[in-house]
Amino acid sequence: MKRILTLALVALVAAMPLVAQRHNYGPGPGNRYDYERSGSRWIRNYYGKDLYFGLRIGPAFSHVSGDAIDYASSSKTGLHLGGVVGFGITNRAPVFFETGLSYVNKGGKSNYWTTSLSYLELPLTFKYIHYTDIGLSIHPLFGGYLAVGIDGSIKDFANKTKVGAFGSSKEEGVDRFKRFDGGLRVGCGVGFSMFYLDLVYDIGLANVSHNDYDSSCNRTLYLNFGVNF
Repeated sequence: MKRILTLALVALVAAMPLVAQRHNYGPGPGNRYDYERSGSRWIRNYYGKDLYFGLRIGPAFSHVSGDAIDYASSSKTGLHLGGVVGFGITNRAPVFFETGLSYVNKGGKSNYWTTSLSYLELPLTFKYIHYTDIGLSIHPLFGGYLAVGIDGSIKDFANKTKVGAFGSSKEEGVDRFKRFDGGLRVGCGVGFSMFYLDLVYDIGLANVSHNDYDSSCNRTLYLNFGVNF
């Protein structure tokens, strides 16, 4: 009997880490849940961070898709720099609403023109953070963005001229761009400790062309490096 009890105790102790890992009990990189009894059911609660701040920097690869292809049909590399804040929206799962403020240089180029469009941008995204047992976290995200143009230029290499990108299309005979931009955002990030990396794609839905018969939208791919704290 003692031998059976001893073997049962050893088997129980050996199985405890597997049970804890499967149900995510206790603290640790991949174990950020606990459970509470509600009637006849067990309800899983998330007890990790419910607020975080972050800094982001990286290249932005953009072009203008649509009718204004003479100005910006090919990809142009600009700078993306900003800060974010994430708020937990439920205690049942690590789901966050993330916003912030960033500077981004969009635009595009063609054989004859280079268009530079600088915006202040407000991200509005929902993010789910999946924690793994090896210290990495995976951050799929989806939402949108709003932006306002603060500066920009259109360079004409043939005539060696440069004009402002935002303004009336009647000025100097150049079809300029509207200041407002907005659209959808989709992407995925990876975190390790306080370090963060993500790949995000913006699909502009706002018509940024001033010309009545043009319909043009920004398309931007971001590769962001940063930290969360």
